[in-house]
Amino acid sequence: MKRCSRRAFTWMLGGALAAGCGLSGTGGRSITFRMGLRTASAPGEPTVDTFTTDTGWRVTLTTARLVLGPIYLFEKASPLQPQALLRRLGDVLLPTAHAHEGDFFSGGHVLGEWDREVVFDLLADAGRARVLGRSPGIAGLARSLSLLLQPPSSALGAEADVMGGRSLVLEGIATQAQARVPFRVAMDFPPPVELQRVDFVPIEVDLDDEGLFVLEPRPHRWFTGARFDRLTVSAEGGPVEVGPDTQVYRALSVNVRRFDAFTGAWEPGV
Repeated sequence: MKRCSRRAFTWMLGGALAAGCGLSGTGGRSITFRMGLRTASAPGEPTVDTFTTDTGWRVTLTTARLVLGPIYLFEKASPLQPQALLRRLGDVLLPTAHAHEGDFFSGGHVLGEWDREVVFDLLADAGRARVLGRSPGIAGLARSLSLLLQPPSSALGAEADVMGGRSLVLEGIATQAQARVPFRVAMDFPPPVELQRVDFVPIEVDLDDEGLFVLEPRPHRWFTGARFDRLTVSAEGGPVEVGPDTQVYRALSVNVRRFDAFTGAWEPGV
C-alpha cells in the first residue's frame, strides 16, 4: 500500500473541511475562531515544568520545544472514549449506512483547522495561551482532534533554527531518593505520516465565532513508564544524551504520540 505523505494528509483533511463548510449538507454555519497553544500542568502542580512520573521520578524540565501542526478538530468523539466504543460495538451488532462524505480517521467532518506547523516552547508564557492566529471553521461541537508531529520544514524559516533539525528537544533533571539524572533528549518523528500522527485526542468544545481553541501538550504524560535508573550518569555529572537505544527514549517516543499526550480547551469570545 502506498504511504500517505504529509502533503496528502493535509490535502485530504483540508478537503474535508471545505466539504463540511458548504457541500456536505451538515447545515453548520461558517465561523472564524482563534487557535492557540498552552502547556498543561500535571494535576496538583503549580507550574508546567515540574511533575512526578508514575515510576516515582521527580522531573524538572529546563528546555522543552516541539514542532507540531497541522491541527484538525473533528465532530465525532474519539473511538477510544468509552461512549464511542459502545457505539462502535453497536454498529457491529446493528450496522447502519450512516457514513458520509468528509469522513476521515473515523472523525467525521472537520470543524476547524490550523493548517501550518509551528515551533512551540512549552515552558514559555507561564501558563498563558500563545495565540497562533485565526482559523476557519464550522459552528458546532467538536469531540476529537488529530495533529502531526514532524521534523521542521523549510516553511518555518529561521524559527526552526532552535530545533537543530529535530522534532522534539527536552532537557531537565530527574531525581529519586539520592539519585540525580540530568538528561537531554533530541527526538525525530520522520515519515511516513502514519508514524507522525497523534489521533483520536478526546475534546468537547463548542466552536463558535471569535472564541479561542487551545491545544494543550501534557508533558507529564510523556514520561509514563520512563526508568531513569537505566541511564548511566557520567562521573562529571553532565547531561545524559538519551538515545534511541535507551528505555527512556523508547517510552517518550511512544507516549508523545498517544491520544492522552495532548488535550484541548475552549475559551468563548468576548
